[in-house]
Amino acid sequence: MEYDKINLGAYNLHFIKTERFKTTTISVNFREKIEKENITKRNFLFELLTTTSLKYNTERLLQRELENLYSLSLSSSSIKFGNIINNYIDIKFLNNKYSDEDLLTNSINLLFELIFNPNVDEIGFNEKVFNETKDIIAISINSLYEKPATYANIRALEVMDENDPVSYNMFGYKSDLDKIDRKNLYEYYKEVLKKDIIDVFIIGDVDKNQVIDLFKEKFKINTMKMDKITPYITYSSIDKCISYKESIRGLKQAKLSVICKIINITDFERRYVMPIYASILGGSANSKLFMNVREKMSLAYTINASTKSPNSILMINAGIDKENYEKVVEIIKKEIKSMKKVTDEEINSAKSEIISTLDSLFDNPAGIINYYFGIEVFNSDDIDVKKESYMKVNKKDIINFSNKIKIATTYMLEGGNNEE
Repeated sequence: MEYDKINLGAYNLHFIKTERFKTTTISVNFREKIEKENITKRNFLFELLTTTSLKYNTERLLQRELENLYSLSLSSSSIKFGNIINNYIDIKFLNNKYSDEDLLTNSINLLFELIFNPNVDEIGFNEKVFNETKDIIAISINSLYEKPATYANIRALEVMDENDPVSYNMFGYKSDLDKIDRKNLYEYYKEVLKKDIIDVFIIGDVDKNQVIDLFKEKFKINTMKMDKITPYITYSSIDKCISYKESIRGLKQAKLSVICKIINITDFERRYVMPIYASILGGSANSKLFMNVREKMSLAYTINASTKSPNSILMINAGIDKENYEKVVEIIKKEIKSMKKVTDEEINSAKSEIISTLDSLFDNPAGIINYYFGIEVFNSDDIDVKKESYMKVNKKDIINFSNKIKIATTYMLEGGNNEE
């Protein structure tokens, strides 16, 4: 696998040449500093851009073109990394050697059509498509209440601090959706093209010069952009721990979320100590939380610990009976304290699991994109340095890190009255 980054001024092309896949994947990533009021607008915009275009002005016409391109796969999504929101449009299509020799050019041209020739009129986005997409976004926002575990996580973070970017609801907000019309969304679209930082990842066995020529000719972005976004969220202290309970009708299994902030985290801890810590505490069926809360005490249906390193938080999630809330929280606190007496065997087991995951990182295009995105945005180490660094983590590192773990919020979502 060969990697090459081409800086074209207003954006970067990242070529990952490989013959491992019969497909070519192109991912166009748009990122900016996350702003709460823009989340819904961005979700709406990127859903709209992948629904129709000026040339393919109905979903049926676009679907027909996707089929003509050997069932080209088209998708878009949004993800949050600390202080960053990243929206991407992906296409995946057969390599030319397995299809038509013009498929690469035609597929990229379709991508350009969707991004640069949206379905607009003299007012803004096409009214019919705009209204249909607005309904889709509204359904997505409302669906959050049908996903108790996800809803509990979002609410726990909001209870901790609704102004902290880690608490922002990536499904979007109904109040913001109501403010969007087809004119102001089109104005925002032009703003995104002008201001967002853009990285394009191309994975497959492609003619690099051909792709560069296509982008230079048709990727109509020439605004110079400076990457000044600080991606990491950091904490130097916490206020008192907040405990909060909330009920929702029809929920049989209560959802517990315990949020821990990591105070004064170092770069090495963020990259290498925190994943090992989380793995030992609650990352597998051999973890402390799983063995002691679920298996030995039978106090949880599910329990795990997870981290998002840019956020500087660790979150523990459990499915429990609501009457066991206090008991489970007490045991979780006990297990967090027990991490100060972690063993070499536990550390080595966690290292093996993490390195095994690294070894499978390049098994699919999504993993490859995430890897090079991390290098571009977070200055992540290459895979060999990652492995070496994980192996350097020792008991003292885990103990020092344990002293920085502070419980900020305990939240439980429980069932309410089923009757109207």
